[in-house]
This record gives sequence, structure tokens and C-alpha cells, in this order.
Amino acid sequence: MKSLVLSVLICTAAVGNSTATTHTASYVEKGGRHELANDQKSTEAFKQAIAFHQRNVDVLWEQYRLAEARIRESHGNHAELERDRVFFVGVYQQDIKKGVRVEESKKVIAQIEANYAKKHAQRDIYEKEQLTRLQSQLKRELLREQKGFEKSKKRYAKLVNEETTPLLQEAERCFAAAIERVNRFSDVGTTIAAK
Repeated sequence: MKSLVLSVLICTAAVGNSTATTHTASYVEKGGRHELANDQKSTEAFKQAIAFHQRNVDVLWEQYRLAEARIRESHGNHAELERDRVFFVGVYQQDIKKGVRVEESKKVIAQIEANYAKKHAQRDIYEKEQLTRLQSQLKRELLREQKGFEKSKKRYAKLVNEETTPLLQEAERCFAAAIERVNRFSDVGTTIAAK
């Protein structure tokens, strides 16, 4: 009887061991697949993060373009000033053609021309101030976006491979070009201010 119990215990231990080994092997195998799936998901997340930052750069430039157009086309813009100048000068030129108050009309036309020259100069100053402010906001936002991109690069540093490297390099070129472009605004502003 002792031998029967001992045999059953040995068989039970052997079956338990083989089951445990099989279960562990299948878990490791599944874990390996799980890790591979996680790597693929992480790589996709990394690619999406790169694309997200590049889209944000494009969006920032589009917002800048729209804001610049709004500034240039806002009330009191150069086109409106020129229309008004042409209208008022035209009224007095009609008087000159009719021979009415010729000398007085010439003086008024000269005054109108001088006033509108001042208004155009003031408009230039206004637009320059607004654009300078807008450009500084753009630069600040681009640098903030670049900082976010650098954080993403660090977070996904393990996933830099032949699949993600070209995307990463393209994004870095995109940021470098955007920063260089916005810096050119500053250079142009400096040379204008120096004159």
C-alpha cells in the first residue's frame, strides 16, 4: 500500500511538474508575442507622435498666415486709405476741371496727399507692430512644440530603428526649417529698425 501511495505521489508530482513547465512555457511564449505586439503598438504610437508634431507645425504656420492676412486687411488698411485718397482728390480735381476755385483746390489736394502719406506711414507702423507681436507668438509656439517633440523622442528612444529614423529625421528637418524661417522675420525686423 505504501508503494501504491508513493507511486501516486510520484506520478502526481511528475504530472504537476510537466503541467507547470508547459504552462510556464506557453505563458512565456504568449508574453513574447505580447511584448512584440506592444512594441508594434509603441512604434505606431511613436510614428503618430511624430506626425502629430509635424501637423502642429503646419497648423501654426497656417494660423500665422491667416492672422497676418487679418492684420493687413483690417479696417483702415492701405487699400481703404488709397480709395479714400483717390475719392477726395477726385472731388477737387473735378473743381479744377470746371475752373472753380483752382488755386484753393490745388492747395487742398496737396494737403490731402500729405495727410494720406502720414496715414499710410502710421498704418505701416501699426502693421509692423502687430506682425512683430504675431511673429514672436509664432516663434514661442514653435519652440514649445519643438520641446514637446524632444520629449516624445526621449520617451520613445528605444524605438528608434530603420522604420522610424526617416520619419524622425524629416520631423527634425521640419522643425529646423520652421525655426530658421521664423528667425528670418527677426533678422528682417532688425535691418528695418536699423534703417
